[in-house]
Amino acid sequence: ARYERLFELAVEAVGEVDPAFAEAFTALAVTKNFVGSPHIDTLNVGPFYGLSLGEFTGGGAIAVECSPFQVAEVDTRGKFGKVDGRFPHWVTPYEGTRYSLIYYVTSGIVEPQTTAIFAPLPPSPNATEKSAAAWVPPPSFEP
Repeated sequence: ARYERLFELAVEAVGEVDPAFAEAFTALAVTKNFVGSPHIDTLNVGPFYGLSLGEFTGGGAIAVECSPFQVAEVDTRGKFGKVDGRFPHWVTPYEGTRYSLIYYVTSGIVEPQTTAIFAPLPPSPNATEKSAAAWVPPPSFEP
C-alpha cells in the first residue's frame, strides 16, 4: 500500500490515452535514471506504453529496431509512446534525472508481432492535450 496512490495515478494517466489498455496491463515498472543495453522483453505478450518525466536533456527516447537496417526513436518525454518490446529496444543516452513508467502486459492472449512502433491513438474524451500519445515515425514511414 506504500505506492498505492502512485499506482492509481499511473492507471489514470494511461487510461486517458488508451482506456482498454489501462484495464489490460498486468505490470508497471517505475524507474529512475534507467540505462540499459538493447534488449527484448521476452515475457511481454503484446506492446507496452512508456512515459518519461524529469529534468533531463540529450535524449531519453525509446530507440526501437524496426528492422535490421532501421531504428526509430519514440519520444516519451511527458507523453506516452507505444512500442512492441518484443523487438530490440533501449533508451537513448541522456543527462540529468529521468523517471519512467513502463506499462506491460505479461499474461493473457499473445498479440501477433506486426510492428515495432505504433501511431498514437486519438485521445479519449477525458484526455488533456498533454496526455496525448507520442510517436516518431521511422525515416522510411509512409502513411
